[in-house]
Amino acid sequence: MGGGIVGTGIARDAALRGLHTLLLEKKDFGYGTTSRSSRLIHGGLRYLRQLEFRLVRQDLREREVLLRIAPHLVRPLPFIIPLARPLDRLALALGMPLYDLLSLDKSVPSCHRLSRRETLELEPDLELEGLVGSYLYYDCQVPFAERLCLENAISAAEHGASVINHAKVTGLLRTGSAVRGVQVRDELSGDVYQAAGHVVVNAAGHWADGLRHMLHSNPTPPLRRTKGIHLVTSQISRNAVVRFARADRRLFFIIPWQGCSLIGTTDTDYTGDLDTVCAEAEDVAYLLAEVHDAFPAATAKDIFYTTAGLRTLVDSRTRKASDLSRQHQLVDHEQKDGAKGFISVLGGKITAYRAVAQEAVDMVCRKLGISAPCRTAEDYLPGAPAVPQERVDTTAQESGLRAEIVAHLATCYGSRFSQVIDMARRDPRGARPICPHHLDIVAQIRHAVEVEGALTLSDFLLRRSAVGLGPCQGLDAAETVAQEMRRVLKWSSDEQRRQVETYRATAALGQRFREKTGHQYGPQNTQDLAEEPS
Repeated sequence: MGGGIVGTGIARDAALRGLHTLLLEKKDFGYGTTSRSSRLIHGGLRYLRQLEFRLVRQDLREREVLLRIAPHLVRPLPFIIPLARPLDRLALALGMPLYDLLSLDKSVPSCHRLSRRETLELEPDLELEGLVGSYLYYDCQVPFAERLCLENAISAAEHGASVINHAKVTGLLRTGSAVRGVQVRDELSGDVYQAAGHVVVNAAGHWADGLRHMLHSNPTPPLRRTKGIHLVTSQISRNAVVRFARADRRLFFIIPWQGCSLIGTTDTDYTGDLDTVCAEAEDVAYLLAEVHDAFPAATAKDIFYTTAGLRTLVDSRTRKASDLSRQHQLVDHEQKDGAKGFISVLGGKITAYRAVAQEAVDMVCRKLGISAPCRTAEDYLPGAPAVPQERVDTTAQESGLRAEIVAHLATCYGSRFSQVIDMARRDPRGARPICPHHLDIVAQIRHAVEVEGALTLSDFLLRRSAVGLGPCQGLDAAETVAQEMRRVLKWSSDEQRRQVETYRATAALGQRFREKTGHQYGPQNTQDLAEEPS
């Protein structure tokens, strides 16, 4: 239960071990926290400050695994940490060599110190009082985290799993104290089904308590949800920049992403509606103030939209949210509540999803009395390996598509990009552009539906392609995509209209903070974005 990065990772691992597996996701794969992260695969510098060496080491080891099994999606990224305050200089002089030591098997370059002049050559717009230099180090970025999640689901299906999105678990099937399956509602048709199973794994992220409440009215350990927001702005820095906030010393990032900057994140307790999480004006003001401290030219007018997601943390409420561990926890409810056949996965980070999945499936195998080795650290994800440039050039010549479109498809789909190219060849409309601001083409829409399980407009714009993640949020492409999806899925005109309205409401969540401030951010007419540098 749960089709985020951890749930799809569990499904893939289980299917690769030969287990009969059913994955159920109430919205779409990668819909929740996975799509609202900082899009980094990293050890976590701040965990050094909290002395969580084991967590850092695990994540750095998993970083190398992902570079090996998903090189088309996970890429090395240089980070600059400016040095200004004396306390930062001392802490980083100790911390950066330790970070290198914990990543002893790394394939990325080691960190090194830069002078003030060298720092400003890399970041000429950096205006930080007291700047004496910086550290340059490497971690990794997963620009399209949604596809990392999706490829785990695709791999699970290719190895025999039943993988179903828009399927909400509404109840547990019980035989005495044992959980023997779930009741499921198809969220698109309203039909209700039952699915039997020997073990049920709850990997629903910040919705996990809703499923645990089906088991027990007062589940333990208690979950704590904290909200993290990001700003998507015009590009502010040339490189990824790490800062420690003046207000609370919390670490945040300014990251180049899709021709924009991705800025975040915050860490505040959240008790509101789990399905309508959005940035508040004070969240935006906090990040803007901290960015402005280093890049004074950055203003609110640079913001295109915001994102907001929730973390699921396991700890008491006696500590600050930002001080809580990101270490995951597995709960065997047979031991905790006497409920045989029910396991919950709580907490964790996107970087370590594969290791978390392995631990969960190990527990499942022990319960089933099965001995089967984990293969997920060795087997490529479906789009791997990365596509060499010569293949991109050859495909562009043979297909008649522009070289930059073919390169974009190779970046998005990896080695499976030829599936989209083949669809574009078979349908004269397939090579048409979807949106004036993106390189995506119409053939991707049919591919998303027929091969990758897209069933709604949001599924395609936000999680099968990155069209909805650009400055225009896909609003200029919504009608075009909806028309094509109507052809493939046989929607009625009313359904097409409903899909567009629903998508516009989803995009509006990223702008909701404007209503409280009265400000208008970013370009006022999305049709003008073709003239924007991003």
